[in-house]
Amino acid sequence: MQTAIKVEQLSKSYGNLLAIDQISLSVKYGTVYGLLGANGAGKSTTIECILGTKKADSGTVSVLGLNPKEDRRRLFQNVGVQFQENNYQPEIKVSELCDETACLYKAPADWKTLCEKFMQSKICLVENANVYLLYLL
Repeated sequence: MQTAIKVEQLSKSYGNLLAIDQISLSVKYGTVYGLLGANGAGKSTTIECILGTKKADSGTVSVLGLNPKEDRRRLFQNVGVQFQENNYQPEIKVSELCDETACLYKAPADWKTLCEKFMQSKICLVENANVYLLYLL
């Protein structure tokens, strides 16, 4: 079975705090893999470095045969990611957030149609696409 994720000697520090200390792992296609640990153990930092959204201090990473730092757009077209925290603009509109997310993918689903299906019995996001996200949460 082919390797989907390969990490070798990955390290990341924040000042004097060593968040990731030479982690190596390999995950085969079709495998469910979890990172477990206490708060502050480096799980989120490890995932962010694997995805290329955070720069590691050292080590190498390959996801689906791609270098996440150099091929992030191609990688994100093939993986789904829900980050622990977001950095959206204050009062971003639902339509703006959906458009922003869709632009990451080569052939994105039609978010308006998905919202209609999801919200049939509630507020219709397509008709209210200018409503601020803040008020829908």
